[in-house]
Amino acid sequence: MPAIEQGCIDIWIDEIVPCLKDTVTGDIKETVVFKIESRTYLNKFQKSNGWHINWNEIPKNVEVYALALKDDNTIQGLVGVRNDKDSHAAYLHWACTAPQNNKHEFGSQKYVGVGGHLFAIAADKSFLAEYLVMLHQYQFFIDEEQAKNLLEVYHYEWNET
Repeated sequence: MPAIEQGCIDIWIDEIVPCLKDTVTGDIKETVVFKIESRTYLNKFQKSNGWHINWNEIPKNVEVYALALKDDNTIQGLVGVRNDKDSHAAYLHWACTAPQNNKHEFGSQKYVGVGGHLFAIAADKSFLAEYLVMLHQYQFFIDEEQAKNLLEVYHYEWNET
């Protein structure tokens, strides 16, 4: 049986806000979510420039979604979700805030609320999935009721082009 590649969740849930909040001005910024289809486009998000992993190297069966500001489409975080039809579940492969929002690693933070949004996106994508079995000791799940609670808090638009 081939080994299953595992990812990592590197998210700090800093503040629960319906949209992103600018840490300097306190302004609330509306967000949009879109799927990144191009592995070439993912070349922009590399470990060497603060994204923790080389996003273009994640497994092909992981779909990558970007959380961006609605007014200018600047990406504030990425989340990778793998749909497993055999177990009727969607797995959060990796989630990462943009370097400008990672105060733990870079000392400052432009926007708060990214981490919670990334979990909400994963919950949104897996809403019809059903958890069946635990594959390893580090796995966790968000049940349907908690997924609904996440989606009631976080607001974003899907931009499916």
